[in-house]
Amino acid sequence: MATWGSQLAAERLGPLMQAAVPTPATAAQLAASITFLLSDDGTNINGAILASDGGWSAL
Repeated sequence: MATWGSQLAAERLGPLMQAAVPTPATAAQLAASITFLLSDDGTNINGAILASDGGWSAL
């Protein structure tokens, strides 16, 4: 949790900080990515690095 030097900073920067940080992927979401890759639907995907990190690598 961030601490702000002023109420004005908290009002202006608080919503931006909440929107910019993606939530971590859950175990169920990671398992869904893995099962997709193991299924017949993922047969054309090879040699690619697929990030399943909730968007952290896009920042």
